Amino acid sequence: MKAAVCKAVGQIVIEEVPTPSPGPGEVLVEVQATGLCGSDLDGYLGRHPMIELPKILGHECSGIVAELGPDVSGVSVGDEVVVEPFFTCKRCKACLRGQYNLCEKLNIVGHERDGSLAEYCIAEAFFLHPKPPGVSFGEAAIVEPLSGSLHAIQRCNLRIGDFVVIIGCGTIGSLALQHAKNAGAEVLIADVRDYKLDVARQLGADHVLNVQREDLLEKVSDLTGGVRADCVVEAVGLPETLAQTVGLVRRGGTIMLIGWSGAASDPFDLTAVTLNELTVLGTLGFAFDHATALRLLAQGKVQIAPIISHHLPLAKVEDGLKMLHEGADGVWKIVIG
Repeated sequence: MKAAVCKAVGQIVIEEVPTPSPGPGEVLVEVQATGLCGSDLDGYLGRHPMIELPKILGHECSGIVAELGPDVSGVSVGDEVVVEPFFTCKRCKACLRGQYNLCEKLNIVGHERDGSLAEYCIAEAFFLHPKPPGVSFGEAAIVEPLSGSLHAIQRCNLRIGDFVVIIGCGTIGSLALQHAKNAGAEVLIADVRDYKLDVARQLGADHVLNVQREDLLEKVSDLTGGVRADCVVEAVGLPETLAQTVGLVRRGGTIMLIGWSGAASDPFDLTAVTLNELTVLGTLGFAFDHATALRLLAQGKVQIAPIISHHLPLAKVEDGLKMLHEGADGVWKIVIG
């Protein structure tokens, strides 16, 4: 099969590699679409702690079941599926608690295992989901971050009428916006790109703010009568935006850190966290969220198509990663396939 192999930092080669064979409980998926993700870019740039090169990157994946491994049931060759990109042990305490995203032996497609930027990839049968008939393969691939953002927002325990600030209107931020709106929140989303903020308004944002022209803390204070936000979602992963969250949230409020800088430590006002009794949350992937995310998408309660800016063939994977790295206007979510 053809695959986009990340051979070394900053080097992807399209080459013929052996088509993998599914083992027990596994299936071979003929890849139809893969979403390029920030973690793929981090792997390409050699700065992702879970990705060792060489590797076939890619984990946001949809496709068609091509072959079944031993002991697989409930899935048939020809099924159109969305891949939840996990391999888990199903025996550790985290798995038995239902928190399989925290599995002690967690392997992720495109991270520890070769991924979906290829004609075929291996997936665990347990983590396949039927693709709804009215959803394109491109949209279906992006259900992975749709599920991750759903998992994060659900952890925030939002209540109807809560005021939520989302920092960052990338893929995760724009999807988290829709989940927060579905939870009944009033949402302000902030970014530096006007075209993303324009789409965010179409997706239901109550307030949008370009941080290059307006002061975010001042705006939040004005809108909340000085109380500040019930919940702040950080979806950028820069030290300065991580530090900013503490000042934006009300006393007793919640901070959700989806973004991460990759640094061992970042500036963060822990005194304010303690004295204001804040709840600070992290998030890793998803656990039992794909089925809900797919249902929301099929019912039109969330939208993915507006944030897909480019479709590229497998041969252009490296071009797509460079586009993400450069961050030019108009570049948002890139789908390969």
